[in-house]
Amino acid sequence: MKLVPQGLKVFKQKSIFVKMLFVFNLFILIAILAFGYVSYTQSSSLLVEEVVKSNYKYVEQARDNIDETLTSLDNLSYQVSLQSQIRRALYLSETTWDQDQLLFLDIIKYLKSVKLSNTLISDIWIQFYRYPIVINQESKYNLNYFYDDIYKTDKSSGWEHPSPTHHGLNPIGRFQATTYGVSSSVITFERTVPLSEIKPMGGLYLNIKTDDFANRVQGASDPYPAFIYALDNNGEVVFNSKIRSDQDGLISSVKGAITEKVRGIGAREGYLEQTIAGHSYQILFTSSKVNDWTYISVVPTAFITEKANAIRQFTFVTAIICLIGGLIMSYFLINRIYSPISKIIGYINVLGRTPSNQNRTAKEDELGFIDRIINYVYYENESLRGSFEKNLPAFRQKFLYDLIEGRVSSANVQELAKEIQLDFSYDSFQVIVFETVDFSLEDKIGLHNRDILEIVDGRIAQLEDAHINVRSIRKRNDKIISLLNLDHPNPKPEVIHDFISKVISYFKQEHSRTFTVGIGNIYSSVEEVPLSYVEALSALQYKIVKGEGSVIFVDEVGKMPESSFSYSIEAEKHIINCVKTGNRLALQQHLHKLWGENLKQGDVTPEIITYLFQALVGTAIRTIYEVQSTTAEIFSDSIDLYREVNQQPRLEDKKEYIERMFQSISDWIHNKKQGQDNTLFNQIKDYVENNYHLDLSLTILGENIGLSPSYLSSIFKEVTGMNFVDYINTRRVEQAKIRLRQTQDTVVDISEQVGFTNSNTFIRVFKRHEGVTPGQFRQMYVKEDSK
Repeated sequence: MKLVPQGLKVFKQKSIFVKMLFVFNLFILIAILAFGYVSYTQSSSLLVEEVVKSNYKYVEQARDNIDETLTSLDNLSYQVSLQSQIRRALYLSETTWDQDQLLFLDIIKYLKSVKLSNTLISDIWIQFYRYPIVINQESKYNLNYFYDDIYKTDKSSGWEHPSPTHHGLNPIGRFQATTYGVSSSVITFERTVPLSEIKPMGGLYLNIKTDDFANRVQGASDPYPAFIYALDNNGEVVFNSKIRSDQDGLISSVKGAITEKVRGIGAREGYLEQTIAGHSYQILFTSSKVNDWTYISVVPTAFITEKANAIRQFTFVTAIICLIGGLIMSYFLINRIYSPISKIIGYINVLGRTPSNQNRTAKEDELGFIDRIINYVYYENESLRGSFEKNLPAFRQKFLYDLIEGRVSSANVQELAKEIQLDFSYDSFQVIVFETVDFSLEDKIGLHNRDILEIVDGRIAQLEDAHINVRSIRKRNDKIISLLNLDHPNPKPEVIHDFISKVISYFKQEHSRTFTVGIGNIYSSVEEVPLSYVEALSALQYKIVKGEGSVIFVDEVGKMPESSFSYSIEAEKHIINCVKTGNRLALQQHLHKLWGENLKQGDVTPEIITYLFQALVGTAIRTIYEVQSTTAEIFSDSIDLYREVNQQPRLEDKKEYIERMFQSISDWIHNKKQGQDNTLFNQIKDYVENNYHLDLSLTILGENIGLSPSYLSSIFKEVTGMNFVDYINTRRVEQAKIRLRQTQDTVVDISEQVGFTNSNTFIRVFKRHEGVTPGQFRQMYVKEDSK
């Protein structure tokens, strides 16, 4: 307790103790107050904003789930409408509809298979407009019997008023339907069929249970207490998520009021906060992308503010605790810091060795006084010696760099080495370069993070009677350069081998690190040290031949045989053809054969590898030229293929790059061919559209679109999906159907108008496509118009 009055006393003497205590406490107070204020005042609004953002994503996800389901049902209904048996049944008249029972049996089987394959569909049926029949997945029924006894709804579904115009799959409402005595809530969808006719001839109906739609939005709303429901264009609720709690029940009871507010805005999507029946709600809504439904998500505001209040209380209590604790800790911390300062001042005063008070200022505190004393002692007594000792390792490194790079002469080498405490006891020199494999010299080595240069130099001490001094330096982050000072009159090559082996073994066993080693020759003068260094670097270049992790002597490299690589014009043609045709397997076989012929162990040199891979890049560029493209179009403007392959560090990397390069060219050629096929299809379609009534042949078509008949014949089915005759006949039959409905021309005249030279051929082709003769087709429309 004596510290407080002592602190007040020294404060009058401009003590640093009270200043530091005041600054620390002020900082703690400001930080806690600022954090507490922001957290206390902004927690509610931030939580509301975050929940609204997150809930908007969930309602969009729910909408997208339903839209995806509706799109899938639309595609399915479209496929059903195209089914041949259904189309045939639609054309039956009132007098003939009950004469082909097998046809209806096939339709029943088909509808049952559709329902079984899509579990989302609870009911599916077809209502025929031309005769009073309904067919569902179970049987064929009389129209009135079906809607009175088999399928009953709580309100009119509008089946008694057939649609006069065509439309796709549209929702016609939510019903409480009873099918075969089983009641369920369903949403009914209708599609008019067939689309090929001017007026609908029937309706395809699908029932989806509202619970299935609810399940598809439930997953999206689980993370938040959101209640989601959907409205149709009339403001009626189509479906809603399941009631999971009393809270959801309360929201469900005010759906009408919420719906009225949302529809009053008149926007496709938006957000509003609304109070209804004394409760506040956060309301989000968005519109479907495939129909006129609106999806509404409701979150009670009370849920958010309840959490905000808890955060506020927690923030207030935490701020008070942190403030009190911070004040106490800052006091003891500052006292702990000040204690050694006070002792230093006391020791200086006891010694009585203080500098002159000439430069002392009135505002000087304890730290200023100590700083002045240290500056005095440093500059007056130990400045030069301390600076030298501090920079001695850097001086040694600089000297060794200059030595291997030829900037030190033999006349002053001993003098300089003695000044920086380097011992060159012997008269010969040799350079060894250790290059890292898959690691950096900046990596931590071992638990104690020992200096890697000390480890390398220390291996020589393990050799008996070595007569060698070793000094090592770093070169970038991947090379250690070791300068060996040797006893030339008594050279011991095995000692150098032992030194290298111990370095490699130590790093491999203790740290799982690997080096590639390049070794220069031994020289007897300082001026020749750079030659040994260059030779060691030259030996390292052969790592691409001998492999990383090898020990390579420059003398061994100089004895390698000179040879050239084998790459014939025929082999190049094979590779180009494989790339153009996309034959990846054959391309790999040719490349692997090339590797085997040129990259044999013991005969290969870096020059052979460089020339071989540059030749393969030339083949790639030649292939690009032959397909009338450029490297910039296939790769990018910044890619230089020659540079890229040269930068691959290992032989396997170069091989993989070459294979990827050829595959990229092959993929580009394939994609370009697909685009050309689309263009060709549009040319064929446009020409046939304008000339179907003429005598057409592949020869005539080829002349008009600029292709030979033989080539056009070989690719016609690949491009259009059918052969030439079927493609022309399909277009002619479609035109004939229009003339049969809209004109009184004879069948013979119409056959000539659409391009058939023989009316019998026309009748046969028409019946194969439509299932009826042209005359029967016209009669069906005459009877329909007379109704």
